[in-house]
Amino acid sequence: MADQGDARYFEIARLVKEAREGADASFRKLLELHRKAIISTLFACGIRCRDTAEDLAQDTALKAWTQLDRLSDPRSFPAWIRRIAANTARDHLRRLAVRKEDALEQALDLESGSDPEELANRSSEIRMMLLALSGEDEEILSLLRARAEGIPIAEMAREAGIAEAAMKMRLMRVRKRLRKRLKDLREAGYSGNQDR
Repeated sequence: MADQGDARYFEIARLVKEAREGADASFRKLLELHRKAIISTLFACGIRCRDTAEDLAQDTALKAWTQLDRLSDPRSFPAWIRRIAANTARDHLRRLAVRKEDALEQALDLESGSDPEELANRSSEIRMMLLALSGEDEEILSLLRARAEGIPIAEMAREAGIAEAAMKMRLMRVRKRLRKRLKDLREAGYSGNQDR
């Protein structure tokens, strides 16, 4: 058993060496050998959509290719590629969180002030609201995000299979609900400076 493991590590080291020398086929072979590990790492880090995982696996491969010369021990490629996949997933999830915050802020029509403390509190409230939103609100956030990105209400209504007037009502109710949640958080005394 140990011999098979050693043989695998020597094979990986050989493929890394060849890939560093420009052998595309060797790098493709490395990716084939580690594809399952990359995908499972992405899912373990919180990626839920298969298509997104496939895209992030491609990003992981590109990062690995451009950073291959930084790998100190070629035999550690399996752990190294999983680390790159985990970082890629975390970066993706951070970007998603920022987009959700931006969409929520725009949807609530929050005015930006110049007072740094006010800005920090507002940002903290938005993060708190995002945490408070239940799973069913993911669809709501996507509606708000679409609206914030300038997608016409008529198009949103057509995609949802409802009348334009119904979509306007739905968006109005969503904004009202979210504003109420923000008001409730403020009344509960939530402060961005509190430790949770």
